[in-house]
Amino acid sequence: MISYTLLSFDEIKSTSDLLKEHFSSFSHFTIIKTNYQINGRGQYDRVWSSNKDENILFSILLKDLHINQMNDLKQWIVTSLIDFLTSYQLDPKFKNPNDIYIDNQKICGILFESRTTQESLDYVVIGIGLNVNQVDFQSLNAISMKKILHKTFDIQSLFDELMNTMLGRYQII
Repeated sequence: MISYTLLSFDEIKSTSDLLKEHFSSFSHFTIIKTNYQINGRGQYDRVWSSNKDENILFSILLKDLHINQMNDLKQWIVTSLIDFLTSYQLDPKFKNPNDIYIDNQKICGILFESRTTQESLDYVVIGIGLNVNQVDFQSLNAISMKKILHKTFDIQSLFDELMNTMLGRYQII
């Protein structure tokens, strides 16, 4: 199994921003997880709003990869998330460029950010927000595992399961 570093926070501005700002201080495959993000965001700097302690929010830092590996990384993330959600008898579908939907409602957002130098990816930061126990999404077109399955989940146990799925699949890249 691949080795990784996991840092957990109760509250943070942004898991992805922390990794990008300090990427040189972190090792390859560092994961930042939080219970709440003050400035969570999605693609095009859209706000990612999430209630405290109700969802899985984390980012992964990968370093020193070849630029040709970007598609493999995207496939790894999407396949891992779909496999994970399918294991709960859900029927997730990937919607380009970076969302996972169940029926016509968003359950998961993915954000890829990278810095390149010639043919190298200095870093790739992959931010993931998975709606788990949140039931009120204001006027957003979103859904959670709890709303679908009518069950409250233990966030840490679910995160551990998701990480096992992701780490197991990472070795095939």
